[in-house]
Amino acid sequence: MKVNLKNEYLLLGSLSLFLLVIVCFSDLTIFRTILGLPFVLLLPGYLLTTVMYPKADDLGSLARTALSVGLSIIMVPLIGLLLNYLLWGIRLLPIMFSLTFFNIFLAVLGWYRRKKLPVEKCFILTLEVNFRQWTQKAKELKFVHKALLITCLLLFVTLFYILFSPKIGDSFTEFYITGQDGLASGYDEQLQVGEYGVVKGGVINHEHQKTIYRMEIRVDGDLIEIITPISLEHLEKWEEIVSFKAEEPNDAVKVEFLLFKGSQNTTPYRQLKLWVKVGGGGEH
Repeated sequence: MKVNLKNEYLLLGSLSLFLLVIVCFSDLTIFRTILGLPFVLLLPGYLLTTVMYPKADDLGSLARTALSVGLSIIMVPLIGLLLNYLLWGIRLLPIMFSLTFFNIFLAVLGWYRRKKLPVEKCFILTLEVNFRQWTQKAKELKFVHKALLITCLLLFVTLFYILFSPKIGDSFTEFYITGQDGLASGYDEQLQVGEYGVVKGGVINHEHQKTIYRMEIRVDGDLIEIITPISLEHLEKWEEIVSFKAEEPNDAVKVEFLLFKGSQNTTPYRQLKLWVKVGGGGEH
């Protein structure tokens, strides 16, 4: 079976836009991954190869395939590095938009270069499956093809594993306290007996799933207040003013803010401490 694509640029550009729509409006992770791997690992390099080598006799099919994969692996991280220095950062949608428009730009440039050449000299993308011809090839050439095929398969499997394996170290929760003005230096450092100290507590969920938290406030080990439930989606933020007070004077009262995952967990997931000097009531 043999298929010649005399103008594959329109098809590849359409596929890039289609994948962009899938990523923006669909949660089908497996479908996005299946389309995304060739989009990242093959398409940018292939389009750049057609720009640099538009003639059919510039490169052999094996060299063109290997160069397409190699250039893709080089260019995609460079685009990510560039985004890291811009406002958008290295996130899925900015990377997808950048790669899509980069691919479309290369497709237009490649089409223009090919249009300037005589038809008989232009490179034409050919998709061919011929098992009889494969068996007739020289052993050395079959070995090279097999090595390239195995390398690509290993690369795909590795990326698939990275995408779907648990991301150790990526799941965490931000837990912080500040003064009422949002500054770390705005705490009440001195109070009187019975006087309330006030801080702003904050939680940001980076657990990649909806998480329910419970927050306890303790003064010298005594439970003062429980705030529950704090239910947050991934990347959702919670901030609220919380207060505490001490009933006995002490030069160093320990105020603890304990964060628990789940409503029944007894082991703190995160904890913060604040030391406050509490004077007697007669010192007002």
